[in-house]
Amino acid sequence: MKRAPILVATFAATIALAGCAGETVAPPTAESAQSSSMPNLDTERIDSALTNVSEALAAADKAKDSTLFKGRLIDGAARMRSAQYTLAAASGGELPELDMKPQNLAITNSSTWPRAIINITGRESAALPVVEVLVQQDPRSPYALTSWSRLLAGTSLTLPAISSGSGFVSDDATGFVLTPKEALNSYVAMLNAREVNTEKFTSDEYTTKYFDTLTQLSTNLAVAGTVTAQVSASDMPISGVVMQDGSALVAAQFTYTLTYARTIAKSTMRLGGQTAVLYDGEGDKVVGTATAHYLGTVILRIPSAKAGGQIQVIGGERTIEKVDRDDSSNPDA
Repeated sequence: MKRAPILVATFAATIALAGCAGETVAPPTAESAQSSSMPNLDTERIDSALTNVSEALAAADKAKDSTLFKGRLIDGAARMRSAQYTLAAASGGELPELDMKPQNLAITNSSTWPRAIINITGRESAALPVVEVLVQQDPRSPYALTSWSRLLAGTSLTLPAISSGSGFVSDDATGFVLTPKEALNSYVAMLNAREVNTEKFTSDEYTTKYFDTLTQLSTNLAVAGTVTAQVSASDMPISGVVMQDGSALVAAQFTYTLTYARTIAKSTMRLGGQTAVLYDGEGDKVVGTATAHYLGTVILRIPSAKAGGQIQVIGGERTIEKVDRDDSSNPDA
C-alpha cells in the first residue's frame, strides 16, 4: 500500500508518515528491512489496545493509584507514572497528560513475541509530540505501555506503513551500528563523561540540557559544597521497530542520581523545585547530603550498519522518583 506523506508540524518538530514495505526479523536486523509480512494488528485492534491502556490509565490517574493500571503500564512507563503520582501528591500539582488516541502509528509484523505498537501523539496539540511504545510480551499478555517520551524539536521521522508492519527491535538486535543495549551503554557513558561523544552521537538538546543543569547547579552551590551526578543504564527491556530506512527506533531507560553535599561548615545549601518538594528535611536546607533519584527515557534512532553514521537522541523524558537524606556528613558536627 502506497500513500502520500503526511506532515505533522508542532513547534519545530515534524513527523512524516509514508507507506513502505514492512520488515520481519528474527532476530531483528537492519538488513531485513525490505522483507514483507502481515502486520500483527489491524487498525481496529490497535485502537482497542490503546483504548484499554487509556481507560486503565484514566482510572489510575483519578485515584493517583498505580495498582489500577497494573498490567497496562509496565516497565519504565509504570515506574515513571508512579513517580509522577508521588510528586503530584506531595506538591498538589497536576499530572502531565498522556494522550493515548491513535494518531501516527507503526506496528510490528513479527511471527514471534514480543510485539509492539508505536503511537506518536500530539498532532493537534501545541505541545511537542509524544512517542508511546506499547509491547505485548507473549501471546497471553495484553499490549501494555512500556515507555513514553516527548520528541525533541526539529525531529523528522518516516514511520513504516501499518498496512505492512515492521520488525521488532530488542536489546540485542543486530545489523545496526550498535545493538540497542550497546547504544544505551554508550549514551550512559557519555552522560557520565559530561561531554558529547561526537564519534557515536549527534548533539541534541536533551543531553545538552542535562549537562547545562549540572554546570549551573555546581556553580550556584559551590559556596556551600558540591553536586555530583552518577548515571546508570536500566535493566528494563529496550523496545522499538525497524524504520523505513533500516534504522532502529527504540525507547530505553536509564537512572541517575544528583547528590548535593554540604561540605563547608556554617554554610547554607538549599534545594529547589521538585527536589525540595520530595526532600524529607527541615524545610529545604541540606544538613549533610541529599540524593535525588531520577528515571530517564530516551528515544534513540540507531543507523543500520550498512548506512553507518551517528546515533541520534530524538526524544527524552525524565522524572524525579525520590530524595534521600543523610545528615551523617554534617560539616558543622
